[in-house]
Amino acid sequence: MRRPFDLQFFSQEKTEPATPRKRRKTREEGKTAKSQDLGAAVVILAGLLFLRVFVGHFGGTLRAHLVTLLRATGDRVFLHEGWAWILGAEALKDYLIIWLPLGLSCAVVALAITVYQVGFFITAKPLELKLDRLNPLSGLKRIVSLRSLVELGKGLLKAFLFMALLYYALRKDLKRLVAVIALPLDEGTAEVIEAVWYLGLRFALLLLTIALFDYLYQRWEFERSIKMSKQEIKDEYKQMEGDPQIKRRIRQKQRELARGRMMQDVPKADVVITNPTTLAVALRYDRQTMEAPQVVAKGKGVIARNIREVAVESDVPIVENKVLARALYSQVEIGEEVPEDLYRAVAEVLAFVYRIRTGRRPVRPSG
Repeated sequence: MRRPFDLQFFSQEKTEPATPRKRRKTREEGKTAKSQDLGAAVVILAGLLFLRVFVGHFGGTLRAHLVTLLRATGDRVFLHEGWAWILGAEALKDYLIIWLPLGLSCAVVALAITVYQVGFFITAKPLELKLDRLNPLSGLKRIVSLRSLVELGKGLLKAFLFMALLYYALRKDLKRLVAVIALPLDEGTAEVIEAVWYLGLRFALLLLTIALFDYLYQRWEFERSIKMSKQEIKDEYKQMEGDPQIKRRIRQKQRELARGRMMQDVPKADVVITNPTTLAVALRYDRQTMEAPQVVAKGKGVIARNIREVAVESDVPIVENKVLARALYSQVEIGEEVPEDLYRAVAEVLAFVYRIRTGRRPVRPSG
């Protein structure tokens, strides 16, 4: 038993890559492929490396700040009314010297990784109020969507890996950290900082590895979400280019208007050259304003017949010259002048017409 089915059903499946117009509109709405984890991982890794390079500078500034505070405890600075402002200004200066370069470097890295992922584009559409966001059903769909399940799995994976890494690090360095108690303050502090830095570096590299896979997934999911059906592509093409039937009617109307203007110029012509039934070309020549004869109308088939009828009604001479008619029709557009290689043939035709008009004995042109 055969069952009929609608082929339009398959045209609604989103199987086609998004068009540039769809990508541009999606981007204007603030929807792009972006991994939050990638930005966080790169910023953390950059901050750790920056601390590693400038740890001597930061340590020296912090040591000098502590020395200043300890010296102030035995100083008469507390006898002044503005002692809090003095110590506060000194602490703020040291704080900015230590953390401002680190904060600025992390901000620059965060901006760079964001621009790398989504490009530099500013839009306020994501901030617009949309009532569908208040719909409980839409919220429930987002909760149980594939994206939410992936985010849940990613969070559980990160928690498990971080706990495993922390357990491995503590198990490996626990004896060394316990031995720090017996070391002098400077050596013990340096040992703890070293251990913490390496642990942070391992965390950052692990987060970066996860973030790279997340970034690839976000790009794949974004490309899948903006796919279009064949019918959507057709509708978009109609919106951009216009309905083909409407465009065809517009072109037909333009041809009719051009033909009407062309027919209005036929009575002004000096001669109409035919082949004799299929083609017709109307020529006009004014010695004072033109360097060469000009084609004012031409046509084939029905249009040629109309040109001949208008020429008869307007007493415009009609000359049969098959070779010249074909050459003019194929080589010269309406409004253009006759090319030099046709001067002689056209001159013979015009001379023949002038003789008829002046009453002289005409010599029929060759062709």
